[in-house]
Amino acid sequence: MDATTKKLVRQRAGDCCEYCRLPQDATPFITFHIEHVIAKQHTPDDDNLNDLKRLALACDRCNLFKGPNLSSIDPNSGEIVNLFNPRTDN
Repeated sequence: MDATTKKLVRQRAGDCCEYCRLPQDATPFITFHIEHVIAKQHTPDDDNLNDLKRLALACDRCNLFKGPNLSSIDPNSGEIVNLFNPRTDN
């Protein structure tokens, strides 16, 4: 991923994790990740993998907990639910 794309993702996010909103300044020794909102393994169109709308700035904890998953099981209802998507969810 080129430096310009990384810079644009960071600027759009306000240098905060797009999932939990933790500011990068809160973890100065751990650089936030530029990650794919929907993991590459679930994306059939490889040509646009670095399209800005597919990328998010994520702290290490959010990125590692999310992993390549698209959904999870709600512990209260037992239903399958989609994970938070910072491009489409509030």
